[in-house]
Amino acid sequence: MAARITKSPFPLLPIGRYLKPRMVLVAGTSGIAVLAALLVEPPGTNPILWFLLFVPAAIAGYLYHERGIVAATVLGLASLGVTMLRAYPEPGAFLPLVAMIALASLASTVGYSTREQTRRQEAMERAPGGAFLLRQEDGTIVDANSDFAELLDYTVQELQNLPVSRIWPFAKDRERFFTRAKPNAGNVVLETRFVCREGKTRWLVLWGRCFDNAVIACRVSDITRYKEAQAALSAEHSRLLSVLDTLPAYITLQAEDHTFRFANKAFRETFGTPGDRPCYEVQRGTRRPCNPCHSTLVFTLRNPQRWEWDHMNGKTYEVHAYPFTDTDGSPLMLQLGIDITQRVQAEEALKGFAGNLQAKNRELEVLRSQLSLVNQELDAMVRERTADVEKLLAQKDEFISQLGHDLKTPLTPLVALMPRIIEREQDPDLRRLLEIAGHNVTYMKDLVQKTLQLARMNSLYIELDLEPLNLRAELDNILLNYAPLFKAKEITLNNNVPAGLTIRADRVLLGEVFDNLIANAIKYMPNGTGTISIDAKREQDVVIVAVSDTGIGMASEQLDRVFVEFYKADSSRHDLDSPGLGLAICRRIIERHGGRIWAESAGEGMGSTVLFTLEAAEGPRRKSAGLYTGSR
Repeated sequence: MAARITKSPFPLLPIGRYLKPRMVLVAGTSGIAVLAALLVEPPGTNPILWFLLFVPAAIAGYLYHERGIVAATVLGLASLGVTMLRAYPEPGAFLPLVAMIALASLASTVGYSTREQTRRQEAMERAPGGAFLLRQEDGTIVDANSDFAELLDYTVQELQNLPVSRIWPFAKDRERFFTRAKPNAGNVVLETRFVCREGKTRWLVLWGRCFDNAVIACRVSDITRYKEAQAALSAEHSRLLSVLDTLPAYITLQAEDHTFRFANKAFRETFGTPGDRPCYEVQRGTRRPCNPCHSTLVFTLRNPQRWEWDHMNGKTYEVHAYPFTDTDGSPLMLQLGIDITQRVQAEEALKGFAGNLQAKNRELEVLRSQLSLVNQELDAMVRERTADVEKLLAQKDEFISQLGHDLKTPLTPLVALMPRIIEREQDPDLRRLLEIAGHNVTYMKDLVQKTLQLARMNSLYIELDLEPLNLRAELDNILLNYAPLFKAKEITLNNNVPAGLTIRADRVLLGEVFDNLIANAIKYMPNGTGTISIDAKREQDVVIVAVSDTGIGMASEQLDRVFVEFYKADSSRHDLDSPGLGLAICRRIIERHGGRIWAESAGEGMGSTVLFTLEAAEGPRRKSAGLYTGSR
């Protein structure tokens, strides 16, 4: 059973089963003094009684500090009370009380100082990694523990009263340490170097705190191996960058803010020294980040990315980007760019050769079919006509595709070179003519791309990758690309599509539909400002999507023609901003999905709405050949 301790009226003298020897000593000497005060004549001025009273007072003050002073005061009051009760009041009766309090206070100060010194020495010996006491006035070592002495190959006795400059010869570090190590200034932490007996340098982390104006308590931890490893890592890092600087492909290290941390010689020779400029300004000469930005995907997904891009000098680069972590733990992106211009040109030439070869093969098949049709009856003639029609359609698609590729080849360098030519031309009249030519070249390239896209959608055998898609989530991803444009043009977008609405569609082609519809809505916004609203609802097995705008609107006779190739709703627009194929492409895509698309408008100046239908989705993913047999 645990011992039960009962508290006494005097906290200094607890009553219980276990008494500490110092408590017994104080209580015993106090009891003897009080008993002597009852027996000695006269009690107020007897020197023997004074001695008996001073002994417990001094012991209590030394052992118990403030509580000892209180105990000495209580003992003195008890002695004074006994003197008064003896009916021998004397003038010197108060002297023992005053002397006992003063003696207890002095003993308390001596005891506190002794115990503090002992505790400091014990704490210094127990301190991990080494500790020492430093005199503030002359910078000498007062005392040190064995760990600190062994760390510097000294003995504790050799370090005592040794000037700290002998083992710490770095004057700037010492001056900074002594300047900061002031009373009530808190802990001072410093990475510095100390010198061993043999002259070897050790890196230490030095913690110091000044407890009074005379002594600074210091503790150290050895970080020599860490510093050596850091230096070796820095050397390896420099060696790696030297190797990367000699590679023929361009290599860079980029931060999340698109600035360069490293660019090798091949990069600097091609694009110039980057400095603090972002990558899109150095490599593409633009003021805004690329859209989409592949670098952002590397940092966000922490996965490698690969893409190709064309430089204004006509070269094509294949880029491989990998997530990378710097020595300080900050995320970087390692980017490797390879010049693949010749390979791309060879691939284009190979595609042209393959197209010609396919055309020759088709001609041979036609001749073979024509020879076989001679011996066949009327049904064979019907099959021949059908084959001719399919051949003509294939030739038409091939012709459009070949024509588009043939037009893109000369247009690509023109699009790249016209801005540079315009920039260098000083004559304002000629510069205006060149700007008109450059605008026309850009228009022609856009027309070729849209025409090829429309031809591809006209193909009978285009394959759709149909899958269940969350319409709200897909639209949110698409609209992220338009956020900077909406902000710049002060366009408000209202996405009212319900969160749980699911459709079955080809993700890529669905994005193409929304891109064309949003671009068309922006194009016909008055003064480039307005509101675009996107709504959707499910009716039985289909989902109806509506894209509305507050643009110039359309007359009733225009509504049936907006989906016709090369038609422009605003006949007053004579600039070359668009070839008028966006809505025609949307119609082809929606019809390939088995839906329909139409336009509505309350009239000119009242805005317009484009609606289309898609199949509602609930089942598993499937693929379809996408053959469309409805009306066009």
